[in-house]
Amino acid sequence: MLRVGILGVLAVPFAGCGSFNSSFLNLLNPTGEFQSVEPPPGHVVITVLNNAEIDEQLVTYLAGRLTTPLTDAELRSLRPRLRLRARVTFRDNSAPLTVEFITGTKTFVDPSFDAQTIADLNQNDLDNIVVLCDVASVQIDPEADIEVFVPVPIAGFELVEVTTPLGGVFNTFELRESTLPQFRSLNVDTVDDSGNTLLRQNIDIRDVPTPVANVICGSVVTIVVDGVLSVPFLGANSFPSFDRGDVQTNASIGGRYEFRVSVR
Repeated sequence: MLRVGILGVLAVPFAGCGSFNSSFLNLLNPTGEFQSVEPPPGHVVITVLNNAEIDEQLVTYLAGRLTTPLTDAELRSLRPRLRLRARVTFRDNSAPLTVEFITGTKTFVDPSFDAQTIADLNQNDLDNIVVLCDVASVQIDPEADIEVFVPVPIAGFELVEVTTPLGGVFNTFELRESTLPQFRSLNVDTVDDSGNTLLRQNIDIRDVPTPVANVICGSVVTIVVDGVLSVPFLGANSFPSFDRGDVQTNASIGGRYEFRVSVR
C-alpha cells in the first residue's frame, strides 16, 4: 500500500500535523491510497540538503574545458552529484520503505564524455518525500552505498624503473589505466579496534549518522551533506591523475564528506 508522496516545493519549518492544508493533502492523495493506519495522524517530510562543494582545482580544470562558460552564479551553485538511499521503518512493523535520492549538479561533466550514456546520472532529481506519520525511524540505508559522481576521467600511473641503452637507470610514470566519469562509492575510514585510523578514505566513522527513532507527526527529517568533491592531480600534471601505488591517494578519490540527520 502506498505511503509516500513527493513534495515539489518544500517550505520549512512546519508547526505540526495541521500544517498541511486540505487542498495540499488532496493533491498528494486524491484517492486516499496513502492511508495505512486508522486514522492517519499526519505526515513526515524527509529531505536531503546538499551543502557539499567542488574543489577549486577541479572546478578550474573542468570549467576551462566547457564549451559554454559558466557565470559566477552558476559557479557558486555547483554541487557534487550525490546518490544515497534512505530507509524508513514504520511502527506497525510493515515492510521498510527504501527511497533513492539524487541531488546536485548533473551538467558539470567533462564535455569529451557523453553524459547521456549514464542513464542514472539523469534519472531523477528527488530530494524530498512525504510519508504518513506512523514513522518509527529514518536512516541512511546501511546496505546501500553512498555515491558521488566523479565528472572527469582520471588517469592512473605506475612508477617504473627504466634502464637506458647505456646502462643508466631512472624512474618514470607510465600510464596504466583511465577511469571514465562515473558514480563512485564513498567509503568509511578503516580503523583498528581502538578507533585509530588505518586508512583515511571518504567518510569519518563519526560522520555516518545513526538512525533517528520515534519521529513525531509534523517533523521534517533532513539528511544534511557537507564536504568537498575532489580528485587528485599527480605532480605537475594539469589533468586528473594519480599514482596507483599511492594507497592513500587512491582511497581518497571522490573527496571527503560528513553526513548527519536533523529533525525539527
